Amino acid sequence: GPPSLRAVADAAPARAPRGRGRSGKGGRGGGGGGGGSGGSSADASTSARIQGELTGARDPRDILAIVDADGDSFDTIHTATAIHRIATHTKGDATRESVTSSPSFAALMDLVRANLGGMNAQGLANVAWACARLDHSPGADLLDDITAGLERELTAKPKGRAAKAREVKPQAVSNTVWALGSLRHRPSDDALASIFHAVGPRLRDFRAQELTNVVLGAAHMEYVPGEAFDASVFDAVRQNVQSFEGQETSNLLWALARVGAKAPDELVSTLLEQSAAQNLGGMASALNLSQCLWACAKMGVAPPETYVKAVDAELPRCAARLTMESVDCILWALATMGAPLGADAMDALTISAARLADRMDAEMLVKTHWALARLRHRPAPGDMQQIVSAARRLADELPADDRLTVMHAWGVLRTNPGDDVIRAYTADFRGEGEGEDAPGARESELDGDQAAKLLCAYGRTRHQPPGAHAAALANKLVEEAAEGSLHPGAAVLGLWGASLLDMRMSTKQLDILARNAIVQDKKLAPRSLAKIVWALAALGYDPTPKDLAALKDRSAHAMPRLMAKDQEALREALARLGDVQITRA
Repeated sequence: GPPSLRAVADAAPARAPRGRGRSGKGGRGGGGGGGGSGGSSADASTSARIQGELTGARDPRDILAIVDADGDSFDTIHTATAIHRIATHTKGDATRESVTSSPSFAALMDLVRANLGGMNAQGLANVAWACARLDHSPGADLLDDITAGLERELTAKPKGRAAKAREVKPQAVSNTVWALGSLRHRPSDDALASIFHAVGPRLRDFRAQELTNVVLGAAHMEYVPGEAFDASVFDAVRQNVQSFEGQETSNLLWALARVGAKAPDELVSTLLEQSAAQNLGGMASALNLSQCLWACAKMGVAPPETYVKAVDAELPRCAARLTMESVDCILWALATMGAPLGADAMDALTISAARLADRMDAEMLVKTHWALARLRHRPAPGDMQQIVSAARRLADELPADDRLTVMHAWGVLRTNPGDDVIRAYTADFRGEGEGEDAPGARESELDGDQAAKLLCAYGRTRHQPPGAHAAALANKLVEEAAEGSLHPGAAVLGLWGASLLDMRMSTKQLDILARNAIVQDKKLAPRSLAKIVWALAALGYDPTPKDLAALKDRSAHAMPRLMAKDQEALREALARLGDVQITRA
């Protein structure tokens, strides 16, 4: 399930990009697949004829007709070839459903079960690959048998001194692991550990796509191979890095991030710089860049400047091809890394979000608002209105915490979605049926951080809440400040919001908040302290000489670290608080 969106900055997106391994082709299947005398004992001429007809057929219906006519004579090679050829030549969902639901295909699957024990690694791979391509789950038992067969082939020891270990081609391993992941089948951890342990030392012999599909399969199975396997992957990529293209790079980085592997920074940079030079994969750029950015954010690796520039230039061109998932992942990644793109790229991204607004679900809505707030990017009015329309539609589906996240984002973006929408989003915090001026019991259930976010959002969106409600929120801040538990960030937001709402607070309340700020000075950024002093002045605070002296002292230490305009605002605020001797020193 998705993480709490109050902590979404620290969590991976609930909908990570899936990677092409979910619906892509995987590797091409190989021919053959026999490994002994499994199946029936057709004579040589009949066997050759059947195999020739199977390899020559281009229509799934013709292949199934061969199954009907000669299935009793099929051996392991015929069986693996038939299902592989059907998967290769089946196009479109309708055809696939028609094929896999036919009695002839059911008969072929019976032949697969009967012959599976005699298949070598290539035959097992062809069966697994075909099932994945056809989106046909043959059942957990058959997939476990395929897994056991691959493990047996990989770990078999040669018999006799002169015997050689049976060769298992990288393509067979890659296609089998990819298929298991694509079908979302998770074999036992013991079997997977044995397979990945055997495969790790061989990865240098894998081509880029084969290597990528192995990691991709692990990611889709939600299996973590471990650090030793990860190290083998990194080593193999370094040896073969120039052969990685856009699709392999994006799928590999996505899969590594999904299994929790932290790729070395220099390796990520090399792959991404190469991807940028390859035009990010051309027409597949939208998916490629979304996966790569997500992976960088998940692994905590900053993409190189050349890649960021390429993304900056490409987003406006590929915006029309961005899917909901791509927009979701790009926004999350940029916000997590704190790395907004240029104005044109950000506009293209928010235009895409607006275009998809009528299809947004609650999770996407909240994450979009959270990311835009983190990036401090305000969409164009028309685009913002479309996103707000999704917020209005989904108001009843959001839990209270998520509504607060959206409200806070509107405040950061200085966007008023309409007073009716704000009232709908804050009803849970005000209580129901209590009258506009009656203080609700719901405010007491909030903590200081939540109360502060609400006050600030009201102020920034220029929405005037019921007076008693605003007063109850401010009192929550005062209570936590008096206890010493108010977070410095909450103090900044709450006082700032109260000042924007032109609230009237008592001297006692302001004394408590001011003294709390003084005590927490070391935890406050200089600009945050300046905002608190400014807000206190705007609220008409009349400090005691002792409190004023303390505020002056803290401000003096913060002053050199402020920008010129903030220094001027701080001096003005101190003057309003009664500091008639303030200088520009």
